[in-house]
Amino acid sequence: MRYSSRFWLYAPLAAFALLILGIMVHWWFAAAAFEKRLAAIKGREAAPGITLNWSAVKVAGFPFRLDADFTDFSAGGEAAHGPFEWRSPRVVLHALTYGKAQDVFEAAGVQTLKWTDATAGIHEIRFLPGSLRGSATRDGQGLARLDLDIAQASIEGGVSAARFQFHLRRNSESKTLDLMLRADDVKGLGARKPLVEVYASLDRLDVLAPLLAGRANWPTTMAAWRNRGGAAMLTQITAPDLAVDSLLSPLY
Repeated sequence: MRYSSRFWLYAPLAAFALLILGIMVHWWFAAAAFEKRLAAIKGREAAPGITLNWSAVKVAGFPFRLDADFTDFSAGGEAAHGPFEWRSPRVVLHALTYGKAQDVFEAAGVQTLKWTDATAGIHEIRFLPGSLRGSATRDGQGLARLDLDIAQASIEGGVSAARFQFHLRRNSESKTLDLMLRADDVKGLGARKPLVEVYASLDRLDVLAPLLAGRANWPTTMAAWRNRGGAAMLTQITAPDLAVDSLLSPLY
């Protein structure tokens, strides 16, 4: 076999091997940086006023993802009207090492959620989801979209929902922060409710921008929003026998 023939035979194989090596090195560097960031925020503020903690974490996902598998995960801090906390026995975070700035997370086991409503009342629920998935998408201005999807949620006290969804979107065209909450086939709150759905838009996106960009905490931002005439506009409601204001008002 002539030299030129051998070159065209082996060159693609060598190029492929170099590509694989490059991917491996890139992932190792990304994973090392990711583990360093996790160590830096454990038990500390990951964003202004929001603290994350866990008992153990494993990082995997080679070659194109970074997966963080958390045991005994918690997220808490100060929300719009007071303290909140989410606890989960297991949370898995998935992030791509290239392309779109999006984090996807899943949670399993009995979830515990505490929050403070607009009247300073404190609430706590425990629920077991069939599945719990969410995602957060970021751009140059911070959080652009947040999505949460829970299937077959069974809540202590005999309440259940076939599906629960929450969506948050920064709407640059209307200069609003758009919120949507939906629950399908709700049982245990009086008569069965086939659909509960609320759409709301918060104006004064300029005042909310520091919160979405991770430069200001939640209570300070919402206090400034209210003081500067911020308003929530309910644009679509399907909520039989439920106090609509109580569904989303803990957020603002």
